[in-house]
Amino acid sequence: MEKNNKIQTLSASTILGEDTWDITLFKHIEKGRNDLITPHKHDFYFIFFVEQGGGYHDIDFERIEVVNYQVFFLRPQQVHYWLLENHTVGYQLMFSSTILQLLNTGYSPLTYFQLGAPNQMLLSKEVFQIYKEKLELLENSLAKQKIIEREITLLSFHLLLKHLHKGYLEYHEDINPLSMDKNILQFEELLELHFKEESSVAFYADKLKITPNYLNILCKRVLGINAGALIQNRQLLEAKRLLTTTTISIKEISFSLSFNDTSYFNNFFKKQTKMTPGEFRASYKKSNNL
Repeated sequence: MEKNNKIQTLSASTILGEDTWDITLFKHIEKGRNDLITPHKHDFYFIFFVEQGGGYHDIDFERIEVVNYQVFFLRPQQVHYWLLENHTVGYQLMFSSTILQLLNTGYSPLTYFQLGAPNQMLLSKEVFQIYKEKLELLENSLAKQKIIEREITLLSFHLLLKHLHKGYLEYHEDINPLSMDKNILQFEELLELHFKEESSVAFYADKLKITPNYLNILCKRVLGINAGALIQNRQLLEAKRLLTTTTISIKEISFSLSFNDTSYFNNFFKKQTKMTPGEFRASYKKSNNL
């Protein structure tokens, strides 16, 4: 049997079996699946509007119960899977990083796609109906080909994301996007690029042209934990992803995350999870019938 050494990364075209534009929208009941039970990740941003449904949705090892009038938000590279009840209906909205970068120019970033932000929110039936109408209009406009129509579609899409952002901040009242220092946002971007080979707070502080102590103070003030803990959390998340979605050895995982001593990696992992990497892998497979 061939070893599975990579987490499967799906594109919108892979999922649908057809080429797609940078924005893809479809009714879940028509093209979606209720039994995405193999953990995987995407190379696109993903918003799932659940009008009616049940079951569960696992996002980076957090299991969330699926209920009516719910919206899920996923960034690229987040590992997820779900098992939904047969009556689940809603909309799946997928879009590329290029589209989001274009829309973010000159505007505040979308909090629901930031590192550590909650992955879902609930809406009332009335508010969900408003979004449903916007989605139906967007679905129709995505089929148009003229340049001016595409530009109008982009503006409509951007407006939809901003309305979602407003609703998200009202639902998660404890989140204050104005508190997000630009250094924190840049740190999160650098961390995503370098966490596998760089675990030193000093490395990231140097890139940001601030002191390690100031970076720790910023992280503690804005995110509630210091920079070193954030780096360790990102390494731990990647270790969990590799343990549960690949068959590569613990030694290989250890080296891929720049732990040159496997025993040190084992101790690091057990300190964070109360389990060794091997115990975590076995427990995950057993609990998910894998």
